[in-house]
Amino acid sequence: MKPRQAVIVGIHATKQALSLPDRTAMDLALEAVRGAVADAGLTTADIDGAQLDWPGPGGVVDEGSSWARLFGHPLRWTSDSMLDNAGSRGLLKAAAAVTAGYADTVVVGGCKLVSRGPDNAPVGAGTPLEFTDVWGSYVVAQFALVAARHMHKYGTTPRQLAQVAATIRNNGSANPEAMMYGKGPYTPEDVLASRLVATPFHLLDCCIVGEGGAAFVVTTAERARDLPHPPVAVLGGAMEYHQAAYANPALYRQVGQIGRDASARAYAMAEVTAQDVDVFSLYDPNSFEVIRQLEALGVCAEGEGGPLVESGAIALDGKHPVNPDGGCLSYAWNGTQQMTLKVVEAVRQLRGTAVHQIPDVRLAVVGNAGSGAQHYEMSVLGRN
Repeated sequence: MKPRQAVIVGIHATKQALSLPDRTAMDLALEAVRGAVADAGLTTADIDGAQLDWPGPGGVVDEGSSWARLFGHPLRWTSDSMLDNAGSRGLLKAAAAVTAGYADTVVVGGCKLVSRGPDNAPVGAGTPLEFTDVWGSYVVAQFALVAARHMHKYGTTPRQLAQVAATIRNNGSANPEAMMYGKGPYTPEDVLASRLVATPFHLLDCCIVGEGGAAFVVTTAERARDLPHPPVAVLGGAMEYHQAAYANPALYRQVGQIGRDASARAYAMAEVTAQDVDVFSLYDPNSFEVIRQLEALGVCAEGEGGPLVESGAIALDGKHPVNPDGGCLSYAWNGTQQMTLKVVEAVRQLRGTAVHQIPDVRLAVVGNAGSGAQHYEMSVLGRN
């Protein structure tokens, strides 16, 4: 059987906020799923694959097959891994299922209410990690280790980090959907004046934490012909893993270029280069990780990311715009589904419907996770 072309045909993002006290996890997950399916012009009767968070009640918590009963029919494809239900990793696995014929139409996504107790805490919190807990380490500090080494090795400056933070935060400040809407504008000086969290990161170098959900629908290009939106093709993608996330402190010599191999394979699959990409939707848990990814993804050479961002290249009107929606720094971080929001923004850019629309976008890159987490997933999306 000839491989089928996988495309994204539906997207939805719920409201994102510091806290959503009037919503439940199931409520948000349902909105995300139903919204994406409706955006695709489909109904749940059309869905035969569910890579979805299942928060309960009912079913079995974290078991995606629980959605079968809610949809009212058996599923052909599912996933029970949290990270398999979000972002580029979820997209590539859904696309693989659709391409191979294991399923015809797969929904990826869900939600997490990070303020509702230990079961909904941010990724890595509460997990015993014998080689990091002893030092009092945590997620921000893991990324800070990599940033500090890069700065020492290449002369990357705190102001260059602050330029990244100010640029992306200002995108969110002017985005009505963003958690930080109206909070700016920010200058690099504002970032540098905020308190230190973990050297070299100031408070405004670090992403926000909030609540919300998101989802997208993947099907075949043939099925998409009858649907309302222009399909967004999954042209390429790849993953790269050094070890389990946060199991050991991140070392620059091991993870400083994580994503380079993945991007080389993804670009080759899509038959493009980094210079062909019109917009980047990248994981930004902190300002430095954007600089590191621009180098690892081949936009510039290793060590040249600092001067690149200082030149204004990642701004909305720059050569390599990054996170026009405001990213995790300003739009939203909602647990693992922040990775799905990166897909949502890339699809909006390719559809021409984004809040901060980059002109004539034909190619977008979505990047999830990074050096501190010691794994990377990326996908290359384009107009079908």
